[in-house]
Amino acid sequence: MIERTWSSLDGRDLFSVSVSGQAEGTVEDETDRAIATAMAEIEAAGFSPDHIVRSRLFARDRQARSRASDRRRVLLVGTRRASSSSFCDAGRLAPDARMSIDLIAMRPRGGDAKIVREYEPAIAPPMFVTLDGLVFLSGITDTTPGLPAQITAIRRSIGASLETAGTDLRTARLVSVFLAKEEDPRHALALIDEAFRRHPMPAHAEHRRGLLGTAEADRDRGHGRHGLTGDP
Repeated sequence: MIERTWSSLDGRDLFSVSVSGQAEGTVEDETDRAIATAMAEIEAAGFSPDHIVRSRLFARDRQARSRASDRRRVLLVGTRRASSSSFCDAGRLAPDARMSIDLIAMRPRGGDAKIVREYEPAIAPPMFVTLDGLVFLSGITDTTPGLPAQITAIRRSIGASLETAGTDLRTARLVSVFLAKEEDPRHALALIDEAFRRHPMPAHAEHRRGLLGTAEADRDRGHGRHGLTGDP
């Protein structure tokens, strides 16, 4: 199954493709095929690997997530490297799939090249990527007991990453939050409103099994907007 979405942001074309795997062979085989299909869709839509700014991976369970994530790390390197996140969410997958991959590409308005900023020391995901004035943060999570404490910690980490990127939360426009299914989204949104009260923004919440809380948002540092994500 393939889903394609087009959108626009201040004159920049964004293209998102979601590809569901098929459980034939190993999880690694399935991931290889899904990413190859997604890359073909990206190129058919007129984008290059350097335009990929985000990848999201969904898996049936923790083992599949770990194996698919490891394979993604091998395949999405060089100009394909982008901010990343991963989730366990069997309900999102087709019955015969153990994983699915989302790739998001953005066509810059000028000739700017994508810049990848790694953590120090480097870990599996980069800290963020920048392209045409936009910053896309990789997944941020926290294991502090209790959702309020986790949101506070994630908020602090987001602020630190944005500071590294040369921006901050003052121009936030949207936050998307991924929650464990055990959490009440209305309660979570209220906590987020409180954590981000100095920089209010629209919020969108989704449930994900085994996930505590994540965030996505748009930022502006004077010449472009910025995206951020927190993941498990």
